[in-house]
Amino acid sequence: MLVAPLVLILWNSHRWGEDLVTPKNLFLVGVANFMGVAGLSCGIAGLYHSDSTLGDALWFLLGTALFFAAFFWSYRRWRLPRRIGDRVFAQSPPVNVLTLNVAGAALLMTGVVSAVLPVEIPIVGQILDVLGKQLPAGALAMFLVAWLRNPVNVVYLVGAGVSLAMALFISFFGAGRHPLFSAMVAVLIAWYWSRWRYQRQSLTIAKLTALGIGAFFVILVYSSFRHDYMGEADTGVAVDRLKQLLRFDVQMSGAAEDYLREDAVAVGLVCVEKFHRTGSPDWFHTFRFVLSNPIPRDWWPDKPQALGESLPESLGKFSTGYVNWGPSIIGNAFHDGGVMMTIVYGLIVGGFLRVFDDVIRRQPGNPWPIALLAAMSPKIVGYSRGDISIYTVEIIGLCVIVFGLLWSLRLFFGSWPDDTWSEAADDEWLDEDDLSPTADDSGS
Repeated sequence: MLVAPLVLILWNSHRWGEDLVTPKNLFLVGVANFMGVAGLSCGIAGLYHSDSTLGDALWFLLGTALFFAAFFWSYRRWRLPRRIGDRVFAQSPPVNVLTLNVAGAALLMTGVVSAVLPVEIPIVGQILDVLGKQLPAGALAMFLVAWLRNPVNVVYLVGAGVSLAMALFISFFGAGRHPLFSAMVAVLIAWYWSRWRYQRQSLTIAKLTALGIGAFFVILVYSSFRHDYMGEADTGVAVDRLKQLLRFDVQMSGAAEDYLREDAVAVGLVCVEKFHRTGSPDWFHTFRFVLSNPIPRDWWPDKPQALGESLPESLGKFSTGYVNWGPSIIGNAFHDGGVMMTIVYGLIVGGFLRVFDDVIRRQPGNPWPIALLAAMSPKIVGYSRGDISIYTVEIIGLCVIVFGLLWSLRLFFGSWPDDTWSEAADDEWLDEDDLSPTADDSGS
């Protein structure tokens, strides 16, 4: 699980010409860490949370095999995701200075409100707090793609610079790594789909590897001090964290060492023990959690709780405070219905990633789906770690926000068909002054 996902990405690119930076490949990179490194943490470092047996490990391995068998069948053979992918982003808002600035302002303001000015409105406040910090990365990717396609337009470059500064600053208002990760990955995604995918493959792989290693060390440095202040951060705390990051003091101990000791497999083995060997599953828990999530807990105190919170509490590991155990997607499946649920989740995840991959491959110059991918990137990378109930809610929430914004833009400014962004039109940028072209003005 550590080596195979990375080898598969490179092989598919070399043998079949697949793109390197896709939602599916981001997920597989996460698998290498959250299942590969996590497996080594169990087998070599002895990181366990219970008295797991050989039988538990064998069931976990079976669940993993079934998940990936269903995952790759769904991605490669299932026709339904391909039919859905042909219809998603069939129409997109026009791309020009006005539409990009309106969208960028909306995404950046949402990020500022979520980090600096918490909203106390039920439902709205929770949505902004969870999802808002990811949105500036979407604005960054969107402006970068537009600028790389039209380098003489300084407005796009200024928008990218403002978005990058805002995304980084917002990242330091909390202890989570996802906003910082998405800001860095946004640059990589935008550059790949605008420039690097057309270069020599070995050169592209070298650039992606160098940037990936650099991003890893930035996250490692941030992990060493991200818990230095707990609670609602302010501007002073954010500035202090930025200064610490700029010093780039890599500490291979403490929090940084804990970051390398991934425990998703260890928690997954606990799920096999508690919900298979010695207990019974909580059937379709993730589905019920997702459907009930919009209802505030103040209105429904007994609504379904995330497994990553309830499991450590039931084991007496935590009694108060925020709990964040990643049970792995396999552990979630055993909790939600047993080993056969790994097949269901494999089908769903593989199908979703196929839809997303098809949209971006079909429209490589379209900045709107690339913006969504940038904002969603940490959720896709971390999905194999889980808790998938929380990550699913966050992915759906990001889709709702971005598609709602795009619908509003189309309502006011019109739309362009998907063939505007096809590879046939990929070397030509579109008329900056035309705000609402027809299909015949696609520029292809």
